[in-house]
Amino acid sequence: MESLSTFWLSVLLFLLILASAFFSASETSMMALNRYRLKTLISKNNTQAKRVEKLLDKIDYLIGGILLGNNFVNILAASIATLISIKLWGEGSIIIASILLTIVILIFAENTPKTFAAKNPEKVALPASWLLELIIKFFKPVIYLISLISKFLLKIIGLKTESKDLLNSEELRMAV
Repeated sequence: MESLSTFWLSVLLFLLILASAFFSASETSMMALNRYRLKTLISKNNTQAKRVEKLLDKIDYLIGGILLGNNFVNILAASIATLISIKLWGEGSIIIASILLTIVILIFAENTPKTFAAKNPEKVALPASWLLELIIKFFKPVIYLISLISKFLLKIIGLKTESKDLLNSEELRMAV
């Protein structure tokens, strides 16, 4: 990595911030999707909606894939930002680079994409589903291991990992 020019490192850093924004927006949009609207789209034979439903059916894999991707790109971005700062300003600039990258990630890769995705879940979730499906398929063994460890840790502290999708009477009244 040190042999790459500052320009190419900066381009790579920019692409990693975009990837982080993708993962952040995808996570929020998937969780914010209206399930009834999704069912309607599925009944109209929308292939993207079918893919989203399949992803949501295995929520632990979906979350595992998104978090694996987001953490990987954010950690790699931090490493590259450190390299850039050392190249440009020396070792004393690492803390400044960390602070600046934190601000950039918070604004451009977390807050803004998540706010947009929360307000427009279908616009993000449906087209993002194909890439998320691909990532989950490619990293399935790693995601499976992460999921297994997470379930084990939740079991140790006494939390159930199986959810009940049944509506209580109040939720059913709201849905109607």
